[in-house]
Amino acid sequence: EVYALAVFKNPATGELRLACGTGGYKCGDVRIYDPVAGGDALLVLDIGSEVKALAVFKEPATSAPRLACGSEDKKVRVFDAVSGGDALLVLDVGAGMRALVAFKDLATGTLRLASGSGDIKLRVFDPVTGGEALVVLEGHTGDVDALTAFTDPATGEPRLVSGSSDVRVWN
Repeated sequence: EVYALAVFKNPATGELRLACGTGGYKCGDVRIYDPVAGGDALLVLDIGSEVKALAVFKEPATSAPRLACGSEDKKVRVFDAVSGGDALLVLDVGAGMRALVAFKDLATGTLRLASGSGDIKLRVFDPVTGGEALVVLEGHTGDVDALTAFTDPATGEPRLVSGSSDVRVWN
C-alpha cells in the first residue's frame, strides 16, 4: 500500500524521481522510481515501519536532495534521496507520523521540518542538525493528517497549515 508520495530532481542528471512511501503488516519502505521511463525501483530504502509521510528538501550547505520519511514507529528518518544508504538523521517524534512538510523560516533563512502526528500535535524540527522539537504546537482535537506551508503575502512570514478534524493556520 502506498501512503505517501514525493517528487524531486536528481541534481546530477536533472531527471525527475518519484518516492513512494509504503506500508503493510509491520513493514515499510520507500521506493524511488523514474516516473517518466517507469520500470523497477531505482532505489529501495528499508524503513521497517509503515511510511505515512514524505517530504523532500535541499540540504542547505550542498543543495543535495534529502528525503524525510515519517513512519508509524514514531521516527522521521532523513536520507540522501539519490544514493540512499543509512539514514543521515533520525528524529524521535514521539508519536506515529501522519504528515510532513519542509519549509524555510523566512525570518532566519533556516530550513525547518514540520511533522503532524497521531497525538494531535504539530512539531517543528531542524532537519539538518536534529535534536528535540524546536516548537510544539497544540490545539487540534484529532490526529494531524495533513500539512502544508506557505508565505503570507501580506507579511512575508511563513505559515503552516495543519488538517485534522479542523484546519488551523499557524505562525
